[in-house]
Amino acid sequence: MNILLDYFFPITAISPTPQASTAYLKQVCIIVSPKGAVPTGVATLCTSMIQVAALTDNTEAQQLFDAGMSRVYVMPSDDLDLADALADYGSDFFTVLISSDFVDADVTAMTLGAFKGVVGVSSDSDVFLAVQSVIENRAAFHTTTGNKAKNMFYAFGKLLSNSLNWTNQQYITMPFADDVATLGDANTLFDDKISFVLNDSEFGKRLGLFAAGSKAIVQPYITRNLEIDIQSKALSYISGNQPNYTKKQAALLEDELQKVIESYIQKEWIEAGVVEVKLEQENFVASGYINISEPKALWRIFGEIRQTL
Repeated sequence: MNILLDYFFPITAISPTPQASTAYLKQVCIIVSPKGAVPTGVATLCTSMIQVAALTDNTEAQQLFDAGMSRVYVMPSDDLDLADALADYGSDFFTVLISSDFVDADVTAMTLGAFKGVVGVSSDSDVFLAVQSVIENRAAFHTTTGNKAKNMFYAFGKLLSNSLNWTNQQYITMPFADDVATLGDANTLFDDKISFVLNDSEFGKRLGLFAAGSKAIVQPYITRNLEIDIQSKALSYISGNQPNYTKKQAALLEDELQKVIESYIQKEWIEAGVVEVKLEQENFVASGYINISEPKALWRIFGEIRQTL
């Protein structure tokens, strides 16, 4: 023990707050009808279909596992009055998928309370989906009576099982054909920003569009991811440096937050972003903007070929 050093030069170590976890953004909870007398309104983490089968007869979770997910939250419920149930799991998952156990009328009456994550619904009624598709953070997925929510579950499974990146999944191969085989039908669904699988005679079943709230499917995830990272960086800086309330410290904090935004630009998750930290009424106040490239989820290239005489 270096008593002389501690006597001569005592040091107090100040540890910054650790980086906040964003892992919950990759987690999903499915809402299903209960099996027998299992508790409702309780989300159970399942790592296999055997565990899922103990809670519900619905088998659509299989598509999440097939798409690459290793675990899924399952919440049995008698209805879609989910406000109280979801309030207990705000930091466990950011995506809620409504299974085919519930009909359009159930979704119309759905209450989510304070839950602000992404919600996926499916239907064979495009009129119903057109209304759903414009709701913020709502993914409205076209399906058929036979396929039910299977393609929607698979698409979200592919999105969320990528642990390193946020990609829109457009044109990936899908497991089921949902009867969209004409250009007219595809254009109509695209215009209404309804997610759908396009069935092509040569290229097979492909994800033609994957959107939420008429925006890129990754938009709500990237936005929330960035919010958490910026909040975490600010907290870590403040707790570690204990800065004085000065313009110099505001500028230093601003530089740290801008580094977070620049890292998102380098990953091509956003196109541009700026943050500014000012001193207002004895508080650090941050403001700014980000641009997320919406067209990445809506890639369609319109071309014209002219034949010369």
